[in-house]
Amino acid sequence: NNQTFVLANKRQNSDVEMADASPLSPPMKRGQTQEVAQVKRVKHTALNNIVKAPTTVGKVFVFGTGDTGQLGLGDVFLERKKPMPLKALDDEDIVDVVCGGMHSIAITKEGKLWSWGCNDQRALGRSGDEYVPGKVENMDDVKVVKVACCDSVTMALSDEGKLYCWGTYRCAEGPLGFSRDKAVQDVPALFEPFAKKVIVDIAAGTDHCLALTKDGRVFVWGNGQQFQLGRRIMERHLINGLRPETLNLKNIKLIGTGSYHSLAVNADDSVLVWGLNNYQQCGLADENNEPAPHAITKPTVIKSLQGKGAIKSVVAGEHHTIVLMENGTLYTFGRADSNQLGLPTELVKQLETREENGETSSFKTCVGIPTLVPNLTDVTEIATGTNHVIATTASGKAYTWGFGECYALGNGSGNDEATPTELTGQKLEGHKVIRVSAGAQHSMILATL
Repeated sequence: NNQTFVLANKRQNSDVEMADASPLSPPMKRGQTQEVAQVKRVKHTALNNIVKAPTTVGKVFVFGTGDTGQLGLGDVFLERKKPMPLKALDDEDIVDVVCGGMHSIAITKEGKLWSWGCNDQRALGRSGDEYVPGKVENMDDVKVVKVACCDSVTMALSDEGKLYCWGTYRCAEGPLGFSRDKAVQDVPALFEPFAKKVIVDIAAGTDHCLALTKDGRVFVWGNGQQFQLGRRIMERHLINGLRPETLNLKNIKLIGTGSYHSLAVNADDSVLVWGLNNYQQCGLADENNEPAPHAITKPTVIKSLQGKGAIKSVVAGEHHTIVLMENGTLYTFGRADSNQLGLPTELVKQLETREENGETSSFKTCVGIPTLVPNLTDVTEIATGTNHVIATTASGKAYTWGFGECYALGNGSGNDEATPTELTGQKLEGHKVIRVSAGAQHSMILATL
């Protein structure tokens, strides 16, 4: 119900630092000098380093449904029930794989990008065949260390902390645009609002983005209809959301996004969350398990995660959230009707937050308090698609759970998996899994050669 989100756009200017408004980027050296001067002037201290690209070269495997080409196997193989090698990339030194909703990106050791899948809104950053991998254009002088994908926007972060973006954002009513003066960005371009800033990490929801700076501040932009930007955007001025602004947060070291909600972790390992909460995906149910409001309008600490230990990463799907701890365990919360949380069915029934379903007289299946996933340890990386999850462990195994109908769990059956289930397959034998990613209907893994 969009009317819930039609609220006056009032904000304290003192809480907001606008991104650079200059339409033209200055020469890089001058920009870097200004960045140093600016940091000295406002006395922010460096907290974060630019994320490092993975270094282990691996073999790409894909599985799930690929009716828009997101598997990269050509227009004949539109689904794969078990992990299948993507041989088109065998001659490339691939170090990372990233799924958008319906498109895919691979990063090479040299920091170059290959893309495939849905290109309706130019998320591939190139022209040509969408059903097989093709090299992303306009990036010859850039070494990419990380990619984050919305449904129809792709972001690439360089080793120098520069951000490149392409595609377009959408809202509930259709296309929203790429920026105030551009409907669609066809090929990768330096993201002008950050031309003078050093960005160290990025995260992407369905149609919104987060960027983390060296000094621990968070910029947010995109579609803000569900408060995922942490600020109120009037329905008639949705385009205002396309301009990045900082949130009133300090000392942030990690960021993450769900489809319509956002997360940040500070230096004290407190997790802050904001945005859509219609399935309690913000983890803010109280000690009596009473549900929190459906829209969390500003960053709010998840109290029940405090004191649990050091946090390694935060990821989220459409209506569920996963927190990976440094000790290799997971906490999950939010929607559970397709087993998104990896919790045994009996445990979900026991912990269920009584959230009424407005469409029927029943209750929604959701858990509003962060809950430890039993029998899963030594997790090294976690990825979640819309309603399914993949985890890797220190031993090189992968585990999947959640919604199975599109074969994105790689279990061969198309059935849901209630709890973490080891990913196996004839083609995968002898390979250890090193990287994982998940989209709306497909998954990718990078395994040892």
